[in-house]
Amino acid sequence: TLQICGESQKNVDATESWIKNLILKEQFETSISDELIENFDEREINTLVDLQRRNRVAIHLENKTSPPCIKISGISRDVCTVSEEIKKMIQKIKDTKEEEFKAELYYNLVEWRYPGSNENFVAFDKLTNMQLEDAKIAKKPDLTVKINRKNYRVDLNTLQANDDQGKTITIQRVPKNEDQQSTELPAQWEDMQGKWVKLVNLNPSHPEYLEVQNKFKKTCPNFVIEKVKSY
Repeated sequence: TLQICGESQKNVDATESWIKNLILKEQFETSISDELIENFDEREINTLVDLQRRNRVAIHLENKTSPPCIKISGISRDVCTVSEEIKKMIQKIKDTKEEEFKAELYYNLVEWRYPGSNENFVAFDKLTNMQLEDAKIAKKPDLTVKINRKNYRVDLNTLQANDDQGKTITIQRVPKNEDQQSTELPAQWEDMQGKWVKLVNLNPSHPEYLEVQNKFKKTCPNFVIEKVKSY
């Protein structure tokens, strides 16, 4: 509680008014809107609570709006700090989703396997599958992966994998498109330059951009498309 003492009520009122104006000048509010906010789970919610506790701000999550929104109000410098932290949280979710999507694409193209029981080969999980393929494309000599909770260093040239105790196993790389016949690709597609996956920003005049734009405006006519990407 703030107590103000003065020679007269007039002086006290003037001081109180000055303090209030000073506080109001420091107040700031901003909002962050992003579709990915709807993916916030308990971990992100707890982070928001912690950010609010450690900073002089109020955070309001409005996940029923379209797009979902987070409003931050309080002391301007704290609002800016918290806003940047929330943007990092959203970017992390975006990066994770893009990585999962990329891993799924890789898995549809090639499958890396390691020896299982009864001389059968077992497919690596999709993330490790992508990491192995990325390393091979980048022409890295080796990559360390986990197989049955043990670290193995995979020689990407010989496909031999060694653990810390010197045990050696042979892994497999099996392309899934070996039996597929070659097909004529659309003329507007860009050269992949030897890569399995390539992220392309589409120009507004691009046929695929126009196709997405037409479908988007049928359900969201009042929204503006900032960017369209294609894998």
